[in-house]
Amino acid sequence: MKYIVVTLSALMFFGATASAQEDAPAEAPAAEAPAAEAPAEAPQEDDRSPYYKKVKGWLWLEGVAGPSSYDPDQFGALSLGSERPGGAPKLKAPQVGFSLGTGFGGGFFLGWYYRQANYSAYKLMKTGVEFQPTIRIPYVHIMFRIDIGYAKMFSGNAWGLTDASTGGLDTTFGVGLRIPIVRWISIAVNFDWSYIGMSVRSGGQNAWVSGQQLAGTFALTFHFIGVRND
Repeated sequence: MKYIVVTLSALMFFGATASAQEDAPAEAPAAEAPAAEAPAEAPQEDDRSPYYKKVKGWLWLEGVAGPSSYDPDQFGALSLGSERPGGAPKLKAPQVGFSLGTGFGGGFFLGWYYRQANYSAYKLMKTGVEFQPTIRIPYVHIMFRIDIGYAKMFSGNAWGLTDASTGGLDTTFGVGLRIPIVRWISIAVNFDWSYIGMSVRSGGQNAWVSGQQLAGTFALTFHFIGVRND
């Protein structure tokens, strides 16, 4: 009998222990640590000048206007054989024109120009190749103008000759400032000096005369088509 009681007591003890273990709440699984987020890429600083942030078109169309003065024989009076028409007067008049070309990434423009000034006794036309290098500084940029082309008087002439025809060389040097306004528009102000060497033909005679033109120029420039990467 003694052994039966001991055996039953042991069985009851182990049964109670197993039941307690089954009733105990299960441990919650350990929370997973959130994955570390990749650091955001720092924005790259655009160190290009404000000019190239705004003026980016490949095709440039520029309208110009401003005062001018022209002395046709500044460097020597016209002489046609025995005929000496005398010195041509220095005249003043507005000059207008335009340029058409391409702006390149190195900070320069290459294209074609046309200028016309209507003086009282005649009109002076100049046309040819234009080159504008630029020194980049913030907001305002120093620009230079180099023009090489053809010059001609028409609708009269500076010496009052009735049967004269003229034609020659225009070489212009200028300096000024270019200022961007919005993305596709800039303005420029220039001072130009032009050497104009001209052949004058009249009465079977031909002579060469050279003079100078001074001009102040205001330009409004539109920059179209595409965006440069530099």
